[in-house]
Amino acid sequence: MTRRTLARSVALAMLGLGIAWLPAPVRAGDPVKDLVRKVEARYQKTTDLTAEFSQSTDIRGFAKPLQSSGRVYLKRPGKLRWDYLAPTLEQIFVDNDKVQFYIPEHKQVMVGQLSKLADSQAPLHLLQGIGRLDSHYLVATAPDGAKGNGGLPLLSLTLRDGGPDHPRIVVEVDPGSFFLRRVELHDVNGNVSTFTFGAFRPNTGLQDRLFAFTVPQDVEVVDAPTLAVP
Repeated sequence: MTRRTLARSVALAMLGLGIAWLPAPVRAGDPVKDLVRKVEARYQKTTDLTAEFSQSTDIRGFAKPLQSSGRVYLKRPGKLRWDYLAPTLEQIFVDNDKVQFYIPEHKQVMVGQLSKLADSQAPLHLLQGIGRLDSHYLVATAPDGAKGNGGLPLLSLTLRDGGPDHPRIVVEVDPGSFFLRRVELHDVNGNVSTFTFGAFRPNTGLQDRLFAFTVPQDVEVVDAPTLAVP
């Protein structure tokens, strides 16, 4: 598996969570309860969202991380468009459970079901805006007590039924907007992919056509593999 393919698999696993809906508060008495409530309230008021992102994927055995950046668009319920603009153009279109991954450089579109891609089922629920975070994850402050910019605690998410091989997710909440500012995916092999979000533009009235993708005539359509975060 190449570095690029690895980073791509991480991105697919993170599609719904990158800037998805952080839902319902955790149990009473939990130190992160108030923070999760504020994030929940913010996203409940958000019908669509545009944001810039940068991604850095540190892969064990490679000297330098893989860097990329772009823009992401999200519209409730269930629509997402994830555009990698640098270093090369790649696009991911999600409509509920359907995912299309367009790679112009390869003249290829991979088509599949998001729910059949490894580690994607819980993010899919979040993407659709109907899931509850505490139904799928154990939510707590980061083990080291670390805080993000603005002093808010980092939140650690672990799949309730994921087992030891599933990744651990750490999120940082923007103290001004209560959107997710940073998402880190830590896998069992020590690889870390970090997504940093900014330039948030909520509720601008994104049209459905922005999320529609028509396969160009000279492009090959192939089935997407069942991707797993290595």
